[in-house]
Amino acid sequence: MKNFFSNLGYKIQRFMVGRYGADQLWRALIIFYLIAILITNIVYRFSKIAYYSLSVLSLAIIVFAVFRVFSKNIEARRKENQEWLKITGGIRQKFIFAKERNKQRKTHKFVKCKQCKKVLRLPKNKGKLNVSCPHCKNQFVVNTGKKM
Repeated sequence: MKNFFSNLGYKIQRFMVGRYGADQLWRALIIFYLIAILITNIVYRFSKIAYYSLSVLSLAIIVFAVFRVFSKNIEARRKENQEWLKITGGIRQKFIFAKERNKQRKTHKFVKCKQCKKVLRLPKNKGKLNVSCPHCKNQFVVNTGKKM
């Protein structure tokens, strides 16, 4: 039995050679599938037609996700993933920026330039600073807190 499980990983690895595998679009499809299943179970009490239509939709999502993982047409799957990344790029960047701002909130103050609306990162607790925006060269004064 031990030999079976040690060989299983090797067999799966050999099976996946030349196939596309998982990517960001696959992860999103799995999340959409789980959300669709959750909504389907909630809707079951209210409408059987909605239940069956959402069941078919969730089945289509999971079939497409599995198809993408085992596909041998790597270039087409790569293009699909690039389109997905292009569509969701702005949203992902906002989450990354918010995460970085949250990490640096104790040491830095974030201020928007009044002219070009770019966000500037300034050190905290330096008193009043005369700031020049690197993008539009607009100058303004910002209070970053008490001087220590």
